[in-house]
Amino acid sequence: MAMNSTTQWGSRIGFILAGAGSAIGLGAIWKFPFWAGTNGGAAFIIPYIFFTFTIGIVLLIAELAVGRAGRGSALHALKTLGGPVFVVLGSLTVLSSFIILSYYSVVGGWCMKYLVDSVIGRLVTNDPKILAANFEALVTNGPVNLAWHFVFLSMTCGVIALGVVKGIERISKYLMPTLFILMILIIIRSLTLPGAGAGVEFLFKLDFSTLTLSNILNAMGFTFFSLSLGCGIMVTYGAYLPNNTDIPSSSLWISYLAIQTAILAGLMIMPAVFALGQDLNAGPGLVFVTVPLVFSQIPLGGIVAVAFNVCLVVAALTSAVSLLEVVVAYLQHEWHMTRKGATLLCYVSLFFVGGISALSFGPWSGFTIGGRVFFDFLDYICTNVTMPVGGMAVAVLAGWIAWKSTEKQINLVRSYSKALNRFFAFSLKILAPALVVVVITTGI
Repeated sequence: MAMNSTTQWGSRIGFILAGAGSAIGLGAIWKFPFWAGTNGGAAFIIPYIFFTFTIGIVLLIAELAVGRAGRGSALHALKTLGGPVFVVLGSLTVLSSFIILSYYSVVGGWCMKYLVDSVIGRLVTNDPKILAANFEALVTNGPVNLAWHFVFLSMTCGVIALGVVKGIERISKYLMPTLFILMILIIIRSLTLPGAGAGVEFLFKLDFSTLTLSNILNAMGFTFFSLSLGCGIMVTYGAYLPNNTDIPSSSLWISYLAIQTAILAGLMIMPAVFALGQDLNAGPGLVFVTVPLVFSQIPLGGIVAVAFNVCLVVAALTSAVSLLEVVVAYLQHEWHMTRKGATLLCYVSLFFVGGISALSFGPWSGFTIGGRVFFDFLDYICTNVTMPVGGMAVAVLAGWIAWKSTEKQINLVRSYSKALNRFFAFSLKILAPALVVVVITTGI
C-alpha cells in the first residue's frame, strides 16, 4: 500500500525518541567533542545551548508544523503550503537526504567493522601507529569498505521496510535508552581516570578570553546540524504527527535530548583524552584512532570499547533510518510506490552511489571533483549548499508565506501567548534566515 495521510506515530514518546535519534547521529559523538575542543570548550558549549533553545528550536518547530500541515512527503508538504516554486526546493531536501545517506552509510559500515573488532579484541593496543594504520587500511580497502557499507545499508533498509510504527518507532524506543545508558556507563569509567578532571574543567569552565566571534558563529552553525535541519527529515516526521501532539513541547524535548547527548559525548571522550594526554583536535580520527587508544590503556578497556562502538552503531543507525524515510516517503507519495518497493529501489541505488564513496579513499582516490574525493565532495555540497538552502526554504515558507498555517499548527493543542507567537514569527522571518546565512558563510 502506498503512503497516505493516515500513517501516524503510535505514541508521543515514540516520536520524540525517533526525532532525537535522527538528531543524535555520529556527529554528536565525534563532531561535538572535536568542535568543543577546537573552539574553547565552554566558550563553544554555552552559545551552542543558547542557539539551540532559541533559533534552533524555532526552526525545528517550523519543520514539524509544515510537515503536519501539508502531510505526505517533504516535497508534498512544501508544495502544498508554498505553491509550485517549492517543488524544486522540496525535491532538493529529498535529494539531500539521499546523498547524505549514500556516504553516511559508508561511515556506518566503519562503525560496524569497529564493533566487530572490539568484540573479538582487535582494538586492544596502546600503539597509536597500529591504530592509525588499521583505520587507514579499512578506508583504503575498496572491497572491505563496500562489504561493510552493504551490511549497514541492509540494516537501515530492513528497519524502514517494517514501517513507521513497527520499524522506526520500535527501534528508537529500544535503541535510544540503550544509547543513553551505555554513554553514562562509559562516562563513569572515564571520570575515574587520574587527571580526568582537566577534561571536565575544559568542557565547562568558561574562559572569557576564548569567547570569540568565531566560536559563537561555529556554535550557531553546529546548532543547525545537530537538529537535522534542512534535509526534510523533520518535515517528513511532522507529517506522521497526530493532531493531539503538541509541536513546541515535543520540539523542546528533542532539542533537550540532542544537547544532552552532545554533552554526554563530551564527558565520555574529553576526560579520557585529557587523562592520557591525547590530541583533542583529531577530528573524525578521534573516534577511530584516539578513543580506541584510550580504551586500550584502562582497566576493563575491552568492555568499554565494545560499549562505545555499540553507541556509535546505534547513533549511526537511528540517523540513517531518518534519512532513508525522507526518500521512501517521497517515492510512496509522489510515485505511488509501496513501502517495500520504494525501500528496495533505495537499497539498490544507495548501494551503487554509496559504493563510489566507499571506493573514493582507495581504488578511486585519484578521481576528484574540485580537489576533493567523491566522498568529501558530496559531504561538502550537502553541508554547505543543499542543507542550508533547505533550511532557508522552510524558514521563508513557515515565516513569510504560510505563517497562518504554521501558527495554527503551533497552537493546535495548546494556545501559546501572543508574545511567544510573535517571537516564533520574528525568529522564522529574521533570525532563522540569519542562522542559515551564518552556516553558509562560515562553511562549518
